[in-house]
Amino acid sequence: MQPSTHIHPKPTLNRAIQYGAIITVVLLVVAAPLQVLLTLLGAPGGLFILSAFFTLVLALPVLMLTAIAPAVTVSDEGITLKPTIWKARFINWSDVQAIKPFPLLPSPESETNRKTGVGRKNYRPAEGIMLVIPSLPVQYRIAGFFAGERAAPIIALTNRAHTDYDKLAKTIGTHFKIEAQNSDK
Repeated sequence: MQPSTHIHPKPTLNRAIQYGAIITVVLLVVAAPLQVLLTLLGAPGGLFILSAFFTLVLALPVLMLTAIAPAVTVSDEGITLKPTIWKARFINWSDVQAIKPFPLLPSPESETNRKTGVGRKNYRPAEGIMLVIPSLPVQYRIAGFFAGERAAPIIALTNRAHTDYDKLAKTIGTHFKIEAQNSDK
């Protein structure tokens, strides 16, 4: 099989979102200690300490944007993740613990504005799978937490974030079945 690469359908927009997200995370992380400092310097009420905690918690879903659906190249040996912010990494098929439906996609009933914007005939519901890959670093664990995987590292492959999604999902499913059959022997 020839390796196939699947990037975001709008790569410039995706890059802008990713860099904007990382800048926002940096600003939130810098703001939290400043909020604590305001309390220590005599700001009334002590609520700045509590708001510092919430500021850091809000940084997590923003950081998730930088890792959740990276561009990928799929080959017979495995899958190469090519995120915009983080370093590229190769994952062997044997390192993929599970493939599951991705639960963080919007339902068709909740996308009335999108249906209107693209037209009912052109509308395609969101589809996606997630790969549970325990060897991935901490930034991939955030998405796992929000996807209900108890903070296991995941990546999402969706028809909204990857070109030629149908081919990608079919290829992933084929390789995972081959690996599962080989491990049963």
